[in-house]
Amino acid sequence: MTKGDFLCNTKKMRLGAVRDLMGIKQVLMDPESKGPELVYMVVSGMTKERWENLTIITAGRFGKEFPKTFGHYHGTETPETYRVISGEGVLQVQKKHFDEKMWVWDQVEEVILVKVKAGDEVTITPEYGHSMSNTGEAPLLTYDDWRAGHDPTDYAMIEKMQGLAYYLVEEGGGVKALPNPKYQSLPEPKWMTAEEFNSFKKTKPQRQ
Repeated sequence: MTKGDFLCNTKKMRLGAVRDLMGIKQVLMDPESKGPELVYMVVSGMTKERWENLTIITAGRFGKEFPKTFGHYHGTETPETYRVISGEGVLQVQKKHFDEKMWVWDQVEEVILVKVKAGDEVTITPEYGHSMSNTGEAPLLTYDDWRAGHDPTDYAMIEKMQGLAYYLVEEGGGVKALPNPKYQSLPEPKWMTAEEFNSFKKTKPQRQ
């Protein structure tokens, strides 16, 4: 964490998205599970320089599932970078699948589970949907540089599929990925560190 992380532009700060239990149950593995009432919140207009949003994800469990953001795709060609301020988590990214240039939303090309900790930065390119889970015992705080806003369609297919391709749950004191049965022919998830993921994205050619 650096001094620059706290150069807040207080005149422009505003409360953005807030998700409580009722607002997240549509994408939980068990929509009837109990857990923290406030799941996460986003504060926008955060810094004078690079970072636009601060997201705070609570710690806890919904049954065995870790708290997470709702998940979304981007409707623009702009990449998004996250920086972890404190805590630890797993960023799940899933690549859109196309058949004759048509997006097949119940299939994905690949799934990558990125283990993140304080100080990590991860850049996500537009072909990936994504969600962040808090796998630690303290709140997970992240900055991001997304300034383009979100349209309801960014979330619609994630909600229709009851979440991303895998549910992240606690098992034996660790994190296990359980497949979401609403998706077809799921690939095995690839586990990576933030550094490994960024290197992977730089070297792998993008294909639509």
